[in-house]
Amino acid sequence: MAKLDQVKNMTGLVECFGKSSKLRELVNLVVIGGNIDVQKSRDTEEMEEIEKMHSLIEKYKLHGQFRWIKAQVNRARNGELYRCIADVKGAFVQVGER
Repeated sequence: MAKLDQVKNMTGLVECFGKSSKLRELVNLVVIGGNIDVQKSRDTEEMEEIEKMHSLIEKYKLHGQFRWIKAQVNRARNGELYRCIADVKGAFVQVGER
């Protein structure tokens, strides 16, 4: 869960996941951050990261192993996302601001 920008490097995480056959055998990946549709962003950096994310999904054929959820501003919804991940014994990482 993080802003979709180069500093947070969410696309780097997705690329590492895509490249690791062992990791892909063991787990699925859920990313919560940014917009999913490039046309809904007005931030140039975020737009580049959105396009990169889509290209990584296609390059590594991540359909069925990867879920990308738009950034949430509702705290209750974020809490539910935490609980869903915890219920299936998933690992959760939230990248904060420095």
